[in-house]
Amino acid sequence: MATASDRESATGRFPLLAAVWPPLAGLLLAAALAALASRPFRAFDTYFHLRFGEEFREGWSLAHPGQVSAASTNGWAPTQWLPQIGLSWVDDVAGTTGLVVLFAALVVAFAASVHVLLRRHTSTGTAISLTLVVVLGTLPSLSLRPQVLSYLFLVAVIAAWDTARRSGRVPWWLVPLTWVWATSHGMWILGVGASAVLAVAVCIERRGTRTEVMRLLGVPVAMLVAASVTPVGPRLVSAILLVNSRAEHFREWDAPELVTIGAAPVTVLLALAIFLMVRRDGVRPYDVALLGLGCVFAIYSNRTLPLALIVLAVVVASELTARRAAPPDSIGRREWGVVAALAVAVLVIAPMLPLRDVPADDLDPFAAQLDELPDDTVVLTDRTSGAVLLWTDPRLDVPMHGYGDVYTDDELEAYDDLFRLEPGWEDTLADLDAQVALLPEDSPLAAALAGRGWTVAEDSGDLVYLVPPRTD
Repeated sequence: MATASDRESATGRFPLLAAVWPPLAGLLLAAALAALASRPFRAFDTYFHLRFGEEFREGWSLAHPGQVSAASTNGWAPTQWLPQIGLSWVDDVAGTTGLVVLFAALVVAFAASVHVLLRRHTSTGTAISLTLVVVLGTLPSLSLRPQVLSYLFLVAVIAAWDTARRSGRVPWWLVPLTWVWATSHGMWILGVGASAVLAVAVCIERRGTRTEVMRLLGVPVAMLVAASVTPVGPRLVSAILLVNSRAEHFREWDAPELVTIGAAPVTVLLALAIFLMVRRDGVRPYDVALLGLGCVFAIYSNRTLPLALIVLAVVVASELTARRAAPPDSIGRREWGVVAALAVAVLVIAPMLPLRDVPADDLDPFAAQLDELPDDTVVLTDRTSGAVLLWTDPRLDVPMHGYGDVYTDDELEAYDDLFRLEPGWEDTLADLDAQVALLPEDSPLAAALAGRGWTVAEDSGDLVYLVPPRTD
C-alpha cells in the first residue's frame, strides 16, 4: 500500500500544478455557474412550470388538476407540483431577481454536492476535475426546472449507499427524501431503482445477517411506498408509465447518440470507467453495480445522461484511487472554506449579471397585437412561444405549450402531425379554430397557412404573426 510519502512524491513531480489547479478549477467552475445562473429562462419549460405553479396556488386540486387550454383533455396527475408552486411563489415575492438567485442556488448545490461526493473517493485535484466534466456535460440540461432537483437527489442516493457500504448503516433517511422527490419530479422512480440495485450489491459485499439484509432491502421498498402516499397517491406510478410511452413526441426522451460532441463527457467517462475496471483485480459487486447503473443511464435517453455523468464520475474516481492503493484524504476546513466562498460568490454575482436567453423577449414585437386580442382567443403557436404565452398572457387559449402530461395520445399525435403537415393536419387546424397564429418564420406550418390565405400582420425576422382570411 502506498504511504503518505509516496503520495507526496507523486505530487512533488508537479508541485506548482498540484497547488494551483484545484483553486483555479474552482474559480473557472464558479464563473461558469454564475454565467449560467443569469439564464434562468434558457429552457422554455420554465414558463409553463411558473404557470402551473400559479394555478395550483390559486385553486387547482392535486387530485384532479385543471387544464390551461381547451385543446388538452387528458386526466393527468401532477408529478412536479411542489417546485412549480415554489417557482411561482419566488416570482411573486422576489421577481426575476429571485428566480436568478434560486437558479444559482440550485446549480451551486449540484456542483458542490458532486464535488463532495467525489472527494469521498479521490483527491481534491481529481475530484474538482471530474466535477468540471460532470457540470460541463450537464450544462444542456441545467435550467430552472424541477429536473435539476432529481440530479441533486441522485447524488444523495449514491452518497447514502456509499455510507451503507462502508459502515452497514441503513439509510432510512432516503425514505422521506423520496417523498419529497416524488412531489418534485418524475425521475424519483430511478432513485428507487438505483437504491434497489445498490442495496443488493451492499448485501452481497457485507454478507450480513438476515436481519441486516432485510433492513437494507427494505429501504427501496419503503421508498416506493413513500412515493405512493404523496397527495397525488399511487397515480404517480401510472404517470411515469404514461410519460415513458410518449417518448416519441419529445426529443429529450430519444435514445442518446453517444458519438457526438454533446455526449462526449458521458462517452469519455464511460470508456474510462470500463477501461479502469477491467484492468483492476479485486473488483467488488458494488463497483460493478455502479458501473451497470451508469451504463443504463447512458443509453436509456438523453434525459438520463446527467444521471450517467454523476454515477460514472464516482466510478472513475473510485477506480483511480484503487489503482493508487491509497485512500483519499478527508475534506479539511480549508477546502470546506473554499467551497463555501465560491458558492457565496456565485450567489452574489449572478443577480448582478444581465439576463440572457430570455424567450419572452422574442415576443415583444407582437405585444400590441396580443394585448388587443379578446380573452380566450385561440393562438396557434409552437411549443416555445406557447409556453411563454401561458405565463405572460394567461388570458389567451394556447393549444401547444410542451407540457405533455395534459394531452391524450391522440392529441399529441394530431398536433405533431399538424406541424409536420401530415395527412389530416387541415382537420386538426379546423378543430382548433385558431383566430391568430404566432409561429417560427421558417416553419412549414407558417408557409402552409400563408398558402391558405393567412396574412402576415407582423414579422420579427424570427417569428411571424398571422391572421386568417376574413369570412363575410
